[in-house]
Amino acid sequence: MKCKICRTPFFSYGSRLCPQCQDQIDTDFVTVRDYIYDNPDAASVEKIAQATGVNEKSIIYMLEENRLTASGALASASGLRCQVCGRNINTGTVCESCKSALSKDLGAAANALDGKKSKGSSTMVRGSERDSRLISEYGKKK
Repeated sequence: MKCKICRTPFFSYGSRLCPQCQDQIDTDFVTVRDYIYDNPDAASVEKIAQATGVNEKSIIYMLEENRLTASGALASASGLRCQVCGRNINTGTVCESCKSALSKDLGAAANALDGKKSKGSSTMVRGSERDSRLISEYGKKK
């Protein structure tokens, strides 16, 4: 996997950042957070980066990962948009209405799968047999 910040390949155990960038983000977070608390009218990611010496990519990463929330002038200038509908958002990658819709869709899909499970046989099936069944069921749907 490549680090989201520096693009260096590394072995990941769930993180999207290499260990060096993760350490730097943790340090930079405190710097940026303190700057925003002291300067609540910070107008842009660029201005915060210049004032703190923190890379703009790192600040955007913190916003996308919900470590920071844009408010005031920063909210409109952050450039964060919902990846589903394109609306301006203050933090994360998906707006609340799209999160709600996605959650509803996932819940419906989970309920549909639960319904199929209860209609199927109740005997235990080994993994390879289950995989074969799923593959053959998928082929029938096409």
